[in-house]
Amino acid sequence: MKLGTVSKLLPALVFVSALSLTGAVVSAEESPSDVVAVVGGHAITRAQLEAHQSDNMARARSDLMHSRMAYYEAERSALDREIDKELLSQEAAKQHITGDQLLKREVEGRVKDPSEETLRIYYLGIPGGKDSYEAMRPKILHSIRALEEKQYADDYIKKLHDKKAITVALLPPHQDVAVGDTPSVGSTDAPVTVVEFADYQCPYCRQEEPTLKKLRDQYKDKIKYSYRDFPLPMHQYARKAAEASRCAGEQGQYWAYHDKLFSVSETDLGVPALKATARQLKLDGDKFDKCLDTGAESAAVEKDFDQGKDLGISGTPTVYVNGYVISGAASYDVLQELIQGQIQKADTGSKPQAKADSKTLLVTSSRSE
Repeated sequence: MKLGTVSKLLPALVFVSALSLTGAVVSAEESPSDVVAVVGGHAITRAQLEAHQSDNMARARSDLMHSRMAYYEAERSALDREIDKELLSQEAAKQHITGDQLLKREVEGRVKDPSEETLRIYYLGIPGGKDSYEAMRPKILHSIRALEEKQYADDYIKKLHDKKAITVALLPPHQDVAVGDTPSVGSTDAPVTVVEFADYQCPYCRQEEPTLKKLRDQYKDKIKYSYRDFPLPMHQYARKAAEASRCAGEQGQYWAYHDKLFSVSETDLGVPALKATARQLKLDGDKFDKCLDTGAESAAVEKDFDQGKDLGISGTPTVYVNGYVISGAASYDVLQELIQGQIQKADTGSKPQAKADSKTLLVTSSRSE
């Protein structure tokens, strides 16, 4: 054992000795590092802090989560720029020119000046414009040409992306996250577990729903998908809608009802409409109404919501792919890249990074709607 190793272990050894001297008892499920204080021989653990966390802890946890995600997004933006530069450099090297020369050749010759009518329409759309059209015309022309150049450049770089195999090792923040107690879709042996915290009334969740369904259809038994309820307080219908889906689940129709709620208008989720939907799906109406009216599933929804808050979630949708978090309505490409990477990792013999256990631990990110 090296001296450096001893110095790292010393604080833990001292604390273990202190526990022994005070006679504090640590359960088999807890390590000395879980103990944060000893009072009269009684150990206070980190789990106790988590179980009775203060509002300050919850806010700090959420702030930490947002900071971690913001840092990842900044890293990813920088990485995307570097990938684009490398693709241009490799293609340009084949043609014995620089990347800038290649992009200039591919873009400049394709940009055409807009018509005079287009320029005038653009001018009329400028709010509070005081300068004359003649004075503004050169600036408008430059702006439109710049937009077209960017579009052509983006299109060309996308073609380069499609031609090259690109592996991205940079991953979003990670945490262990439970799948919850609602029914899951997919194989229990799937290498990828996708857990989504969402709200039936949230417009961004509705935007994300087709994307997630497309990915489930594409990867089939490669994905296990779980939906968890996180009804935001500002959405008046969201909580009862979450309860209603679980009431439908009591009759074996959770996913049919879930899909139906995302297909109706976000403002058409009042209790009468929820009951009408149950009857459209041929559920036992009286049984469903009793479940909904008595709040039989209210505690289950609250459990999901509380565990989401424990994770630091403050907005929806928040999606975890093997524990790696994606916040907000992510594009198909973003989620597909992460899912494909996790499948490849599993295929090469590495263990999937997610845990579908009953505990929720550290914080990652979510974006408020």
